Amino acid sequence: MKIAHILSLIMLLLLLLLAGIGFQRFRGDAEVGKRLAENNCGVCHDMTPNRKNGKGPYLWEIYNRPAGVVDFPFSPAFRKLAEEKPFLWDDDHLERWLLNPTAFIPQTRMAQHSKEHPVSFDGMQSSGNRKDLIFYLKSLQ
Repeated sequence: MKIAHILSLIMLLLLLLLAGIGFQRFRGDAEVGKRLAENNCGVCHDMTPNRKNGKGPYLWEIYNRPAGVVDFPFSPAFRKLAEEKPFLWDDDHLERWLLNPTAFIPQTRMAQHSKEHPVSFDGMQSSGNRKDLIFYLKSLQ
């Protein structure tokens, strides 16, 4: 009888450990998100409290910020959408943008390859990577 209780306790502890690990993956990993941001966003976007625009607008405090409010020369397509259908950069909008910026805002400059814009972002296919990146972007406060 004592061995059965010990095994039950061990199983319960293992389940709690796995649940904790699962919860961590559910909410995102800021360290992974930071590396993804540096490698995918940092080429064009400032992610520091300096709030300097580069080839793209700064990303500091982007989470829950209204789209298009930063003093930056956004593409006409982006401006039109932000004016006609204002939105916040929340989980849903960041997810849609990171998955496929062109599907979210057709003709957005960020996803176009050109001489003036040689580096473009076509989207991030991994849902786990998007989750981690969004989790990191939330921390930029």
